[in-house]
Amino acid sequence: MYDVVEPCSDSGAYRAEPKEETRIDLAALEDFLPEKDFKIEFSSEVILLVNHLKFDVEVGIYPSGKLLFKTTEKEVVDELFDEFTEMVKDFKSN
Repeated sequence: MYDVVEPCSDSGAYRAEPKEETRIDLAALEDFLPEKDFKIEFSSEVILLVNHLKFDVEVGIYPSGKLLFKTTEKEVVDELFDEFTEMVKDFKSN
């Protein structure tokens, strides 16, 4: 579903973008994430910011399916990416 996770230009985060046009139901995902060890930091129609409590990493989730992992630790990003790839599939709205 996603292209390769790659560092952002400022190297303070990693991003992943869907290979195909995607729409994520952020409201439904927001209700689900606390069950999976995520704390909701901010929610709007354009972004859902969550913090993974185990890794203390902020993740931005966009309606387009784009993910932004605010960390420079590639191993953590890989683990979170796998987790999000599975979860996001269940919240596609198209």
